[in-house]
Amino acid sequence: MSAEQQAIERLKCGDGSALKWLMEQYGDDILRTAVLLLKDYHMAEDVSQEVFITAFQKIKQYRGEGSLRGWLLKVTINLCRSKMRLVSWKRLLFREATIEENRVHSHLYNSAPNAEIEQWLLSLSLRESIEAMPFKYREVIVLYYYQELTIKEIAQVLTEPESTIKSKLLRGRRLLRHQLEEGGWQDETRA
Repeated sequence: MSAEQQAIERLKCGDGSALKWLMEQYGDDILRTAVLLLKDYHMAEDVSQEVFITAFQKIKQYRGEGSLRGWLLKVTINLCRSKMRLVSWKRLLFREATIEENRVHSHLYNSAPNAEIEQWLLSLSLRESIEAMPFKYREVIVLYYYQELTIKEIAQVLTEPESTIKSKLLRGRRLLRHQLEEGGWQDETRA
């Protein structure tokens, strides 16, 4: 029996140490997914905690179809969707940078070599472009590129046909490329 299967059985018995193991195993993936989908770190932390509370309370609903990680990501996406319905888009899209973010940016510009600054700017531009995408494309891009799920796994997580996932991924890539090109990025492979 794998460590994951043992943890599932222990969770079903209400073992808190199994929940701790679950959080250590999947906490970073869950938080990263929530941050990328919600565009708000504090809200993502709340969702992350809710995911593990939900997992602990509803582990008996996990039927063993697909991976436990996939099930947790599905819970994450559903909770993110719920949060987005409750929170104003304006607050999410037009939030101001926090003092902490400004401090990090200032430190980067004052101490980092040019290559690091360029890499940081590219990742910031990519993150902003992903955040600007409609949710239906953003969730597929995040699951495919950041969580490295296959098309089949994404289809299971989102309970949609693989053809729909492929279509959303294609449209999402096109949108992302368009947004990055508008921001001044040039795809050197298309030259």
